[in-house]
Amino acid sequence: MSESEFDIIRKYFTEIGKASDWLVMGIGDDAAIIAPSSEHQLLISIDTLNLGVHFPGQCAAIDIGYKALAVNLSDIAAMGGEPKWFTLSLSLPSIDHNWLKDFCLGLSQLASKHNLKLVGGDTTRGPLSITIQIAGETPAKEVIKRDGAKVGDSIYVTGTLGDAAAGLALCAQNEDRNSYREALVDKLNKPIPRIAVGMALRSLATACIDISDGLAGDLGHILEDSGVGAELEQDAIPFSDELLEYAEKNELTSFLELSLYGGDDYELCFTAAEKSHEAIEKVGIEEDCKITRIGKIISDNGLYLVEDNDTTEINITGFDHFNT
Repeated sequence: MSESEFDIIRKYFTEIGKASDWLVMGIGDDAAIIAPSSEHQLLISIDTLNLGVHFPGQCAAIDIGYKALAVNLSDIAAMGGEPKWFTLSLSLPSIDHNWLKDFCLGLSQLASKHNLKLVGGDTTRGPLSITIQIAGETPAKEVIKRDGAKVGDSIYVTGTLGDAAAGLALCAQNEDRNSYREALVDKLNKPIPRIAVGMALRSLATACIDISDGLAGDLGHILEDSGVGAELEQDAIPFSDELLEYAEKNELTSFLELSLYGGDDYELCFTAAEKSHEAIEKVGIEEDCKITRIGKIISDNGLYLVEDNDTTEINITGFDHFNT
């Protein structure tokens, strides 16, 4: 006897994650029941991942499950939120129990780490596609938005940039495994949601966004919403040792574009007043997260790259599903 959609849900999805005090009832009825606190603001975000667009065909199921949740968590991190629960819509071409076990393991590992619970969703037959809606909370009036950057603010990023774009390029190559391949592909498949950093920035950051479509495009959203411009110090943009090794091996004369336009890094880009610099450095130390000051907010509109006292205006653009 073949298994039904509801058998699959009960078998694989009911135990994923940890329930918060918001949850009254999760999977098992027509809708979940949530009782949010009156002292907090609710954050809602949703992302869809499709085969061949967001992950290559050879990507392991455990990595797909992990990344599907990680990219949603990154949106919550960018607003200073604490994740609480999520729903999952999963389209599958067929029932593959080994694939489902691994997919759910990737989901569960990350969900449990951040104390959030899968509370509902849907399954259907079709091309592989994963949609997750996530909810988080922030104390009232402490949410970090994109429109608060002010002239004179410093610009920061977490982690290193360009690794995921290099990892994607490596997935398309038949290059033998080496010292940098695994690290760069891991950055593509297993981005680190900066939840703790985002929460620590609630009283420090004036604006914040996660870097999903490249530094230039995502910082551009902050600039547009805040009505300001920015100067980036080219030499300050942080790169990993693995990316430098990859660039040398592949004879890339310039890999700056990987950080500016590559995307999929899911690091945070944020602005803060100069007076907050020491506190931000402390956040990096306490959360064991590299945080780098890479530029400043200026009054002139546009995005400018500064190198050896030469200033060049660069395109504010990022990955666009309908314009590529």
